[in-house]
Amino acid sequence: MTECDEALIALLFGRGLERGIEAHVAACPRCAVEATRAREVAAALAADRVPEPGAALSPRLLRAADTLLARNARRAAWTTLARPLGAALVPLPALLFVDVLLLRWGYGLLAAVLPAPLGLYLVSSYAVTLTVLLALTYGAIPIVAERQLRLRLREAHG
Repeated sequence: MTECDEALIALLFGRGLERGIEAHVAACPRCAVEATRAREVAAALAADRVPEPGAALSPRLLRAADTLLARNARRAAWTTLARPLGAALVPLPALLFVDVLLLRWGYGLLAAVLPAPLGLYLVSSYAVTLTVLLALTYGAIPIVAERQLRLRLREAHG
């Protein structure tokens, strides 16, 4: 971007000019002509009011944009669901491996102290409890992600 462009953009957006740019505007014949035009345009834009939209525009616009909004909401829902689910699934194989080792070690310890059927019962009860807890935890991830998405959309759209 040239020094002329920087000076004209600063004038158009109503920002003050730095000393070097002021000197350039005063010395450059193109910038001297364009600077007055840029100041006039900036003043006209600053003085103009934004027109109020018509009462029928909002419902028509929402109906027209409904498919786009629905598609974007679905896309946002998938990314909101995929991130926490992916983060939860990464350590799952290691967790299951450690649990299997823990169950085998616990069964060996209980079988040495208690009768084998009682040790098997205690270890299988623990395994079933652990399975239910893991299923509930991983089943809650989509529910929590959907609630977070709904809250995020409510915050973004008022």
